[in-house]
Amino acid sequence: MRLRPLDGDRRPRLPGRRRLKSIQVLPTLITACNLLAGTLALSYLVDAAGVADLVARERLLLKAAWLIFVGMFCDALDGRIARLTRTTSAFGAQLDSLADVVTFGVAPALLAKAVLGLAFPALAGRLLFGLCLVYVTGAALRLARYNVESARADEGAGAHVTRIFRGLPSPAAAGVIAALVVLHGEQGLRWADAGWLAALMLALTPLLGLLMISRMPYSHLLNRYFDGSQPLLRILVLIATAFLGVAYFEWTVAGLFLAYAASGPLLTLIERWSGWPEWVEREEEDEEVLVAAEGADDGEPAAPDGAPAADPDEGVGPRRQGAQ
Repeated sequence: MRLRPLDGDRRPRLPGRRRLKSIQVLPTLITACNLLAGTLALSYLVDAAGVADLVARERLLLKAAWLIFVGMFCDALDGRIARLTRTTSAFGAQLDSLADVVTFGVAPALLAKAVLGLAFPALAGRLLFGLCLVYVTGAALRLARYNVESARADEGAGAHVTRIFRGLPSPAAAGVIAALVVLHGEQGLRWADAGWLAALMLALTPLLGLLMISRMPYSHLLNRYFDGSQPLLRILVLIATAFLGVAYFEWTVAGLFLAYAASGPLLTLIERWSGWPEWVEREEEDEEVLVAAEGADDGEPAAPDGAPAADPDEGVGPRRQGAQ
């Protein structure tokens, strides 16, 4: 005979899983294009490993670098569309992070490994693997940390706008590696004869991984400098930069990505020395305070404290504002 447990001995039942009811098509398709670009880049890298002709191999590496830029464009676009259509959700953020791990984590790391293998054939394969492992691990940790910190910001303020990143965003780190490969392709040299460009790639590959997991400040360029009205001098600088991009595209792109990667350490050193700019150390203003200011500028009330977050079952689209 089987004895029935007393009421006090019954174990509490865990709540069931929440089912995803619907998804937003457009932001999800754009995020899928980001993932597709990263997958195609990996496919080109695999094909390049089996090609004996060095010219054909470097051509495949160049195609992989351009696909990383395509993924970067999709990553910036899906966040803007999700914000404009108000279809942000936790599902979109997770999907975006998974795509970013492939396009801005694994693909650039293997691209750097393939390039360094051509530029420094005497280096041990384990050393190259270790350098790239630092990069891809930093990218994965950076994306996971951003998701956790964004979720905490959502709990306190609901929808928010990111103004400052803590740590180098993974698309910017991938852009540094891709831009150096594109710049090398413009010069028409082999990686064995690249000289300073190959040495720069060797030094930056692990350094970028460390910058991604740091707490150094990096401005969200789209949200800080392209939203709303801007001073005339800043607009003139943007026009001059666009002109340089048209005239000297590869050099301009590489210079911009390198300057952005260096801006975090430089701003940190300047703030420690002079105390300016103050937002370098004020991490609490990265999300909440700036959201409140933006709401006041637009004539909209800021989200009240304790406002409920959006239902993750309704509408799927990336929550983050572009790069992370």
